[in-house]
Amino acid sequence: MQDSPSNQETSSSPQGFKQFFQKNKTGIGLGILVLYLLLLGLGTVGEVWEIEWILDLPLFRPPGKY
Repeated sequence: MQDSPSNQETSSSPQGFKQFFQKNKTGIGLGILVLYLLLLGLGTVGEVWEIEWILDLPLFRPPGKY
């Protein structure tokens, strides 16, 4: 089965992106929430137990520390 040119146009256009986002909004939001919670937990563990390799990750480094 061949895709017609109109189907290919909508998948790469902003309209196609909007449709994709509307269909997957819940999954994308849940994935972002899970990622946030994992990073929050990792940072908390690093701070509470002073685990240096976690605190030396670029995400958790204080400003100005190389």
